[in-house]
Amino acid sequence: MTILYGTLRAKALAMLDDAGITDQVVTVKAKMLTTEEAIGNPESDDFPLQKGKERLMQATFGNGVGQAFTDRFGDFEGTLKQVLEMPLENNFRRAVFIASLNAAIHHLGKVTGTIHCRDKEPAECANQLT
Repeated sequence: MTILYGTLRAKALAMLDDAGITDQVVTVKAKMLTTEEAIGNPESDDFPLQKGKERLMQATFGNGVGQAFTDRFGDFEGTLKQVLEMPLENNFRRAVFIASLNAAIHHLGKVTGTIHCRDKEPAECANQLT
């Protein structure tokens, strides 16, 4: 596991543990969305999803929703603690981890934007990052 994932795991565990929600269940589904359902009609055509290389995994936790794209997809259901403790040894587990954290932290009201941008939003978002 990289230093980035280790740092993210430690900070997420502290935040979610403080909120008392690590024993609650998170559900992750590998949604087979069309490109339009996932990202709308963006102006460019260079997204891996458009080329069929990735699928969207979506986690739900309470009122939160989080997504992650991956080339190894499937469903998962377990507690946040199980997600935080699982070895992140492949892209499936890393996608479960990211989607679940996005959903849980969104549920806590700490972040927005935990689902992929749609239509013209990806270009607008990219401009804000440059």
